[in-house]
Amino acid sequence: MSEPVHGSTRAVVFDSDGTAETGLAHLPHTTAPSTGYPVVVFGHMTTGASRRSAPSIGSPTHPEWRRMSQGDALCDALLARGIAVLRPDYPGIGSAGEHPYLIGQPLGASLCAMVRARQDIDERLGDDWVAAGHSEGAVAALFASVTAEPDSRSRLRGTAAFTPVTRMDLSIRLSMALPSWVPGTGVVSALIALMLRGASTTDERLRELIATDGISDLARSRWGDLDRLSLTELSAPESWGAIAPARIGGRSRRELFRRLYASFRANDVATLRGFRAPVRIDAARFDEVAPALSTARLLRVYRRSGMDLTARWWPSHHSGTMRARYAPSHAADWIAARFDVRS
Repeated sequence: MSEPVHGSTRAVVFDSDGTAETGLAHLPHTTAPSTGYPVVVFGHMTTGASRRSAPSIGSPTHPEWRRMSQGDALCDALLARGIAVLRPDYPGIGSAGEHPYLIGQPLGASLCAMVRARQDIDERLGDDWVAAGHSEGAVAALFASVTAEPDSRSRLRGTAAFTPVTRMDLSIRLSMALPSWVPGTGVVSALIALMLRGASTTDERLRELIATDGISDLARSRWGDLDRLSLTELSAPESWGAIAPARIGGRSRRELFRRLYASFRANDVATLRGFRAPVRIDAARFDEVAPALSTARLLRVYRRSGMDLTARWWPSHHSGTMRARYAPSHAADWIAARFDVRS
């Protein structure tokens, strides 16, 4: 990972309930206040499900660099305000085992574990923290915000979610209706494979279907790629990019996708309640991953629940929202206000 303008970066290992996970720690160049640096723990967007997909080993020459570095503008804006940033790689990417893609509880737990390990990472890190994340990372941040505090000293001050994914069952049903391969479906097929893999970590029957006749022979021939490639590589014609979404399922495709959709419903951020601090959501008007209609519904649900919610729409697409000219500086100001830090 490149060195930010306003701080220093290093790869770290932290304990997550007895399992070693990896990530990045960014600390400001400024002197830490007496209470320690306020902390933002940031969940990254989808990069894959393999060790090769870990942002902590990324560099500008990595094929996944665009997604790995997607949070850098926000990170630099926070460092400029004297706020430290911790960025876990996630379970199954920065640790052994399978990545629980879009499964909210373990993703949120990874963020909380990094907060819990903050003093082992650097003794200058304080107890006040904000959960943040983009796309898959937004799911992680929102789930982290409704669980118990990482420890008795930590204090969650807010949650900043950038283009959170919701109602993925609708998006996948639409992609499955495509009759054959068309430009742009390579990444969709790769994402469906990651979703099936993630959902199978909590559904033994789904795991059985994947191992038998739930997926096609062609999909099974590419299944091992999930353990060794990043998302960009999975989307290539040599891997899942050559498989149309409609050709992923096998003879038991109906049960396979019925169970996948059930996993989506169980892990949808729209079902979350009991947020312990204010929430900010930055959304994209032209989002190809989290469509505006689905996000608007999410915002309505949250407002009706009585949440302390700040929302802003940006004239961009899913990843573009994180460009420096859009959400990062505004969200950094909002986060700084949660810590009572002057921007």
